[in-house]
Amino acid sequence: MGRIKRYRTALRRHHRSKGHGIHSPFAYNFVRFVLREKSPYYCYDDMRDMRQAVIDALRDVKNHPRVVSFKGMKMLFRITNFVNPQRIMQVGTCYGLTASSMLNVSSQSRLWLYEPHIDAYPVIGNVLASYIDSIECYNRLDVALDDYAQVVGDEMFFVLVNSVPDDAHLEVLKQRLSSMLDGDCVLVFGNIHRSDSVKQLWRHLKGAMRHGQSFTNEKTGVIVAKRSLNLEHFFLWF
Repeated sequence: MGRIKRYRTALRRHHRSKGHGIHSPFAYNFVRFVLREKSPYYCYDDMRDMRQAVIDALRDVKNHPRVVSFKGMKMLFRITNFVNPQRIMQVGTCYGLTASSMLNVSSQSRLWLYEPHIDAYPVIGNVLASYIDSIECYNRLDVALDDYAQVVGDEMFFVLVNSVPDDAHLEVLKQRLSSMLDGDCVLVFGNIHRSDSVKQLWRHLKGAMRHGQSFTNEKTGVIVAKRSLNLEHFFLWF
């Protein structure tokens, strides 16, 4: 969705984002107390400082990928805190900032990370240095997904997709993440409005849902595919 269309639907999305017209107790709580929660958390100051350090490190780097917003980092922390997954899969780190946001939730969590730019941007290693014992790094997406699925077993999948490098990776993600929708999983998508590949993946998986709920502002998308939830889609402001 383009910026103009997002503004045209702003009032309708903002009204529903306050909980009006949301009948599902799960969706109401998720929207009000996760996506739109305003209270500060203990780690927000550290997250802000880490993001600023990344911005400072990239000042002389030309044409580098965009740095995730502080608002986006906080929201990702809240989503992770709500689900509290012990095992997390991530595709693309945004300089390690989104990975650190999720790992700040619990020292018991582990992250399976596919990051194709990890050698191109040394700042990623600097950001993730204090979390290194909790991270498994991969240079092949299919291997990362295989290892992650094997370890998770019957537990809930929790996957964040920040970027999709190319069409081959897109097809792999469509196939593997679609299979997760058969059970219980939480899938988070960043940069929907900036990446055509992420947008394609989001729309494909949203259309493949048979149960659960999806939430989006057309910038970020969240799928909560729980078999206990009826199929609903929420277009919001957050």
